[in-house]
Amino acid sequence: MDLVVPLGRLGRADPDVAGGKGANLGELVRAGFPVPPGFVVTTAAYRPPDPGPLRAAGPGAVREAVVRAGLPDDVADAVCAAYRDLGGAVAVRSSATAEDLPQAAFAGQQDTFLGVVGEQDVLDAVVRCWASVWTDRAVDYRSQHGIDHGRVRMAVVVQRMVDADFAGVAFTSDPVTGNRHTLVVDASPGLGEAVVSGLVSPEHIVVDTRRPKVVRRTAGRHEVVVRSRPGGGTEQVTEQVTGQVTGPGAAGPALPAPAVRQLVRVAKDVERHFGRPQDIEWAWADGRLYVLQTRPITALPERTGLAGLPVRVRRTVSAMLREVLPVRPYPIDMTAWLGPLISLLDKAVEATGIVYPPASRMFIEEGGVVVRVEMPLPRPTPRLLTAPVRLVHAARRRDPALWRSDPVIETMRARADELRARDVEGCSWPELTALLKEGPRIAAPLLELRLRYLPRTLLALAALYASLCLLRRRRLTGALLAGVDTLTADANRALEDLASAVRADTGLWEAFARRTADELCEALHTGMRETAPGFVSGFDAFLDAYGHRDTVSPLLLTQGTWRDRPDIVLGMLQSLASQAPPPPGPGPGEQTEQALLQHPVLRLGPESLRSAVGVLLRQARWFQQIRDDTRFLAMLPLPAMRQALVEMGRRLVAAGVLDTTEDVYHLRLDELDGIGTWPPGPRLAAELRERASARKARRAGLARTPLVPPAPAQPLGLTRAEVLLRGVPGSAGTAQGPVRVVHGPDGFAALRGGDVLVAAYTSPAWTPLFRRAAAVVTDTGGVASHAAIVAREYGIPAVMATVDATTRLSDGQSVLVDGDRGLVLRPPGPGWAASALP
Repeated sequence: MDLVVPLGRLGRADPDVAGGKGANLGELVRAGFPVPPGFVVTTAAYRPPDPGPLRAAGPGAVREAVVRAGLPDDVADAVCAAYRDLGGAVAVRSSATAEDLPQAAFAGQQDTFLGVVGEQDVLDAVVRCWASVWTDRAVDYRSQHGIDHGRVRMAVVVQRMVDADFAGVAFTSDPVTGNRHTLVVDASPGLGEAVVSGLVSPEHIVVDTRRPKVVRRTAGRHEVVVRSRPGGGTEQVTEQVTGQVTGPGAAGPALPAPAVRQLVRVAKDVERHFGRPQDIEWAWADGRLYVLQTRPITALPERTGLAGLPVRVRRTVSAMLREVLPVRPYPIDMTAWLGPLISLLDKAVEATGIVYPPASRMFIEEGGVVVRVEMPLPRPTPRLLTAPVRLVHAARRRDPALWRSDPVIETMRARADELRARDVEGCSWPELTALLKEGPRIAAPLLELRLRYLPRTLLALAALYASLCLLRRRRLTGALLAGVDTLTADANRALEDLASAVRADTGLWEAFARRTADELCEALHTGMRETAPGFVSGFDAFLDAYGHRDTVSPLLLTQGTWRDRPDIVLGMLQSLASQAPPPPGPGPGEQTEQALLQHPVLRLGPESLRSAVGVLLRQARWFQQIRDDTRFLAMLPLPAMRQALVEMGRRLVAAGVLDTTEDVYHLRLDELDGIGTWPPGPRLAAELRERASARKARRAGLARTPLVPPAPAQPLGLTRAEVLLRGVPGSAGTAQGPVRVVHGPDGFAALRGGDVLVAAYTSPAWTPLFRRAAAVVTDTGGVASHAAIVAREYGIPAVMATVDATTRLSDGQSVLVDGDRGLVLRPPGPGWAASALP
C-alpha cells in the first residue's frame, strides 16, 4: 500500500486505506464533483501504538507516545513531496477507519487543522491527527459505539484550503424529522468551522426538493466569523469585517441565491450517487461551490408509511410500541421467541386480507443488534374486500362462550408442563436447542384460537360502540369492558389471598414490614418454611400456577418470569399487604353497566332493548377475555425456555466461550444450534466469543438511544408563560429534568444523570456528558452543530440557538425540553394547562 495517494485514486471501497472521510472524498472526485484537490496519507503510514498503556495509564499516555514518535522518514518524505505539488494553505483532516459510519459520525472526535502552511507545519498536523485517535473523547465515543480501539487505523486527508465567502452544512434529508423530501442548509460567512462547532446561530434554509423551492429561511446571527489568517491558521472575528455585520443579535449577510440553487442540485446528486441521505460540508468561494466532505446522516429517523399520518396517530403507535417493547430485544429474543411469534402473527393477519412487511423491516438491525423499531404501514390485498363476509361467516360458526373448553388449550397446557418437567442439566446440547424451538410451537395454536372465537366478539364490540354513540355514552366504553373474568384477574385474586394471609399473621406482617423483597426471598427458602409453612406452600402453589407471567414484556424471553424473579412477586405482596383489602360488592364494570341501564331510553324502553344491550355487552367482554387469556397462555413455555437458555450460557462460560451466563443473550438461536455436538471447536468458540463481545459492546453504545423513535409533539397552543425559550430543533423528542448550566470543562463534574445540559455551545470534548444528560439546550448552534449531531446519536432532545439560555435558566430549575418544536417549556405543575403537555 502506498504511503500517500491522490484523492482521485480512491473510492468508497477504500475506507481501510483512506479512512471514512478520505474514501468518500475520493469517490466524489472520481464522480466529477467539485472537490478541492488533495491527497491522503494512508493507513499504511500510520504506526499504531501498543494499546497496553491505554488500559494502564489512560489515553493520554498513548497520545503522548504517538507525538514523541513523530513521522518516520519515509512517510515525511512522501508527505512533503505531495504537499509541494499542492502548495499553499491546506486543510489537514483526520480520517479514521472508524469514522463517517452510518451509525457513528465521530463528529469532531478526531482533530482537523485549517490554514496549514509549510512542510513542517503539515508534518506536525499529520502527527497530531494520528495522536487524536487517543484523546479521551475519541476513546469514550468508540467505547459507547462498541468499536474496538485496537482495530482503528488513521489516515489523514490533506486538501487545498478554500478561503470561503460562505460555508456550512447541507443535510439531504431533515435530520430531526427524517423527511426525505427536505434539504436543510445551515450557512454562515467565512469558514464552516463556525457552523459545525456551534459557535454561531447560522442562517437556516429549508428546501422542498420535490419542486425545488425554499419553504423556510431564517436569518443567522453570525456571532463570529472564522476566517483564514494570511500567515497560516484561522482566527475568530467578532467586529465589522469588510462590510459584514457580525456580533450577537446581528443579522449577517444571506447566502446568495445562486449558491442555494447550486447547493440543492449538487447535494441531491451526491445523495443519489451514494444511495442514501448525506451530511455534506460545503464552501462557496468566488461564485463557485466546493464539496469539502460527505458522510451518511447518522441517527436519521427511519422512513415509514406512518410519516404521512396525523400526529395523534403516530404518537399512539409510538406509545404502543414503547409499551410492548420497553427493553431492546437481544439477538436470542429475536430468533428464539419474538421473531417466531411475529411470523405467526403475520400469517394470522394475512388471513384478513392485510399484509405487513416482514419483521426485518420492522426491526432495524446493525451488526446483529436491533438499533430501533419502526411500524411500517400495512398493505391491503384484494382479499380484504371479502373480509366482512368472511367475518360474519366465522362469527356464526363459533360461540365465544365455549372458547375456554376448546381442547387446544388443554393440549397446549400439557405440552408446556412436559417441557417444564425436563431436566435441562441432563439434556444434550441438541436437546437444549430443540427445547428452545419447541416453545413458539406450543404457543402457535393460540393464534388459531383467536381466529376461531374473536369474530363474533368483534362484531358485538362494534355494535356496542355504535349503540353507545347513539345513546351519547361513548365515554363509558372502557369502563363497561373493565372487570372481565380473565386468567390475569384470577392471578390478582390469588395474590390478594396471599396478602390477606400476611395481614392475618402477626409474624408474617412484621417480616413483610421490616424486610426488603430480596431478604424475604432468602427467608422464603430458610426460616419461613418453619415459621409460616402455610404461606410458603401457598406461595409455591401461586408460582406453579402463575409463575410463567413476564416481568417486563411477554415478547422478551431474556427478561425473566415471576418464577425467575420471586422477589418481584414478594414486592407486590408487600404493597398489597400494607393496604386495606378491596371492598366487597360489584366491580367498576358492573357499576357502569347499572348506570348505563338507567339511561332514559333503556330504563323506559322495552325489556327486549335492555336485553339486547346486555347480550352485546356480554359478547363484547368475551373479546377482552379471549385477548387477555391467550396472551396469558402464550407465556406458558417461557420458564422452561429460560431454564434451557441459562443452562446453555452456563456451559458456554465453563468452556471459556463467554464471560457471563447472560452473554448468551447476544447470540442467535441458529448460532447456538450450529454448535451441534458439545463442546464447540476452538475456531467456532472464538467466532462465538467475538460475535457476543461485539454485540454486547454495540448494545451498550445504544443505552441512551431510544428503541422506538419518538413521535413528533402535537401542534398544541401554548401561552407565553408556558414557553420559557424558543430555539431551533436539533434532536427530536421531549424530556424533563433540572437545569445544569455548564460554562466549560471545569463544570463537567457538576452534571448529574437526568440533568438538562445548558451551555453556550459544546465541542467534541463535551461528548461524554451526553450520556448523562436528559436533554441539551444551547445559546448558539444549529441542526449541523456538534451538539445537535451527538444528541441525535444518543437519542436525547436538543434545542439550539436559544440566544440566552445560559443566562435565563438557572441550576436546579425544572424544565421540559421539546426537541420537536425547538422549545424549552415550563414543566407540568400548578397552573399548567393539561392541553399544553406534549
